[in-house]
Amino acid sequence: MQVEVSNNTDGARWHSPAQMMVGAAFGLGSVLLMGAASADGTPSSLPAQPDTLLAPAVVVAAGADTLNPNVVDRLIAHSVRGTESGTAFHLEDGRIGSVAHALIDARSVTIGDDRSLVYSLDDEGVSVAPEHDLATFPDRSDRGGLRIATEYPVVGDKVAAAGFARDERLSIDLGTVVYRGPGSAYGISQPDIFVISSRVDAGWSGGPVVDAAGDVVAVIVGQEINSGVAIAVPIQYLPEL
Repeated sequence: MQVEVSNNTDGARWHSPAQMMVGAAFGLGSVLLMGAASADGTPSSLPAQPDTLLAPAVVVAAGADTLNPNVVDRLIAHSVRGTESGTAFHLEDGRIGSVAHALIDARSVTIGDDRSLVYSLDDEGVSVAPEHDLATFPDRSDRGGLRIATEYPVVGDKVAAAGFARDERLSIDLGTVVYRGPGSAYGISQPDIFVISSRVDAGWSGGPVVDAAGDVVAVIVGQEINSGVAIAVPIQYLPEL
């Protein structure tokens, strides 16, 4: 598996109107949901970000090294409209985490290349928490998974975000926590979010955010349209099986 590690915090994004409408349906305001990697869109240049969003993230390189690429998978949602892709990740407690908005209109979900990880949305054990835009699947593989962090990072701490972009490579982007608090500060109907300076792309929704120890602290749910920063929900809100 190819893994790309980067520290990019500027550039253009592709904003899909369909994704933006889904964001409104989930009460996510100005957040662009990144689950539909195949959707068309138009380029939009992002405004320059303040210096606090551009801080070097070299400290978390060790954390990125501990992020086993075998525990992060591409998620494919199958519906009558075709397929859409996102990201999912394995936890050591037997859960697979991802986002709820990737499941809209889906009949089934495939996670990675493992034939045992094909789920009907009627399967017992598939849990969805739409109020937090999170979903959980029972892990039928034996590959192990990420640990859940015992402490959350604070503003200024270095983190790494992982996800599958359009080119099907797993990418790890190094960034900084720039906000932790109510989503209302960003026009989002979420009680508790992280804002991360990591660069995310279409397909990254459902990917993990890990701390410098490689432990998962949050789940990527989208991107703030105006600034391009990543929006993530703390891992504590991931539903139980």
